[in-house]
Amino acid sequence: MTVEGIEIEVQYKNVRGIRLVVYPDMRVRVSAPYLSDEDEVRQFVESRMPWLRRTLAKMEERKRRQKDNESPTLTPLQQLVENQKRYQRLMAYLKPRFEYWRERMELPPARFSIRSMQTRWGSCTPARRTIRFNLALADQPERNIDYIIVHELAHLRHANHGPQFKALLTRYIPDWQARRKELKDNE
Repeated sequence: MTVEGIEIEVQYKNVRGIRLVVYPDMRVRVSAPYLSDEDEVRQFVESRMPWLRRTLAKMEERKRRQKDNESPTLTPLQQLVENQKRYQRLMAYLKPRFEYWRERMELPPARFSIRSMQTRWGSCTPARRTIRFNLALADQPERNIDYIIVHELAHLRHANHGPQFKALLTRYIPDWQARRKELKDNE
């Protein structure tokens, strides 16, 4: 499907609502319930065009900045060594801060790990009490890392992003919205 000159991949699957996603490689995909018709999907996409255009423009700008700032290409071994340094730096910060925030939020023990992720700063599986942090956090200011820690820990209590979740975030990180914006601007 093409909407306003943008090619959009449409997938029909077992989902409740229509969802629009832009991937890091700038592919655009819509997931829609099996019973959705093409007009309904097109109307949904058209209603999200301002957001979609802004998102694609930001990604294009980020790519341009990365090209401008590109250092000589690292060999796979150099990249591995660099990622290991970033991992160690992030782990050294995360270990004590994760425990600090977990105890401050009065949560039972939980585990965390670090991995490379394409589209998220972190993720949480409440049933297993596990949290994953993106290795890219190693390049963020500590204040933003703390926001992500508290955000993911809050999911242990509230699985969604509803009012109770936001109230919990506000209790521990009153300026969480500014930090979230900072992270989005630095993606």
